[in-house]
Amino acid sequence: MSAKIEARNRIEMVREIDDRKKKILRAVVQGFILTGNPVGSKSAAKASGLRISPATVRNEMAVLEKLGLLEQPYTSAGRVPTDLAYRYYVDMLMEQQKPSGRDAEAVEKLFAVKTREVEGFFREASLILSNLTHATAMVFAPLGTADKVRHIDLVRMNGPGVMVIIITDRGQVGRRLLGLANPVEDDTLDRVCDYLDRSLSGVGLDAIDAKALIERFRFGKAGVDLLSGALEAVREYLGTVEERVYVGGTANIVREMDSAGTEWVQLLLESMEKQYFILDLLKDLVSGERLTVRIGEENRLRELRKCSFVGTSYPAGRGLFGSLGVVGPTCMDYARTIGMVELMADSLGQRLWGPVD
Repeated sequence: MSAKIEARNRIEMVREIDDRKKKILRAVVQGFILTGNPVGSKSAAKASGLRISPATVRNEMAVLEKLGLLEQPYTSAGRVPTDLAYRYYVDMLMEQQKPSGRDAEAVEKLFAVKTREVEGFFREASLILSNLTHATAMVFAPLGTADKVRHIDLVRMNGPGVMVIIITDRGQVGRRLLGLANPVEDDTLDRVCDYLDRSLSGVGLDAIDAKALIERFRFGKAGVDLLSGALEAVREYLGTVEERVYVGGTANIVREMDSAGTEWVQLLLESMEKQYFILDLLKDLVSGERLTVRIGEENRLRELRKCSFVGTSYPAGRGLFGSLGVVGPTCMDYARTIGMVELMADSLGQRLWGPVD
């Protein structure tokens, strides 16, 4: 049985706790998220809004502790939430929180920047998300995903080589070097470049008819050879699906998870430097699954079992999906984090799926 299913089963066991216990549990979870310190009965009584004494709250806390929802780190201390408490809070008690105007503006600025380099765009998205959530953010981007051509350019290199530059309708820039037997004249280079740019603008891989394009081109053997090589380069580039991951804010893990121990933090940092680790974490979401929250032991990856992960997918265009998420401490501000992850995913989807200027 997976840790997540086991947690769900335990949630079912405690689902019917009374309203007073729910309010006290919410007060403890929110208090610990806010301060990072154990929450005492007096603070919980005040935060819960219940008109009961701290002694009564202590009794209720003891019951919640027996249910596995709270624990006491040491004698005479207040209580702290368990992973089960966070799961119960996210599923049953948490109120949805929309990003503030300032946070929404920070995301909007990313999409207001006109850039042709899509990789820089994704990298900046991961950094903004990490800054807004105080966690480590990751974005999985299926680049080169059946894009259409926006612009083609041919640039002469030293010797007989020519660089084919392909800019897609989603802003991705690809470069392919053609090795030619002989240098081409400037006039030939310009004519082939203009012909390709006019013929392929707005065209995707499946619609490129290389044979017909070559047959219609009438400008000597050197021009046909260059055209043939350039068309092959464009087809090869558009047919390549590159899976890229972008990670921002790894320093946040060190800052937020210092209590987990130096060795564990070092292991997590080393894991996050490996692309396959991030892909394993994020690719589960690319089927179009919406919000996922994994808490502590619910995480399949051993390195994340002292963390929480909040992730979701976004449409990357033409039936494909990317995904993004954040990793942080189990005491993360779930309501705020979920709101920011969903905002970034929705914004990315609109950028990639919506019309391109």
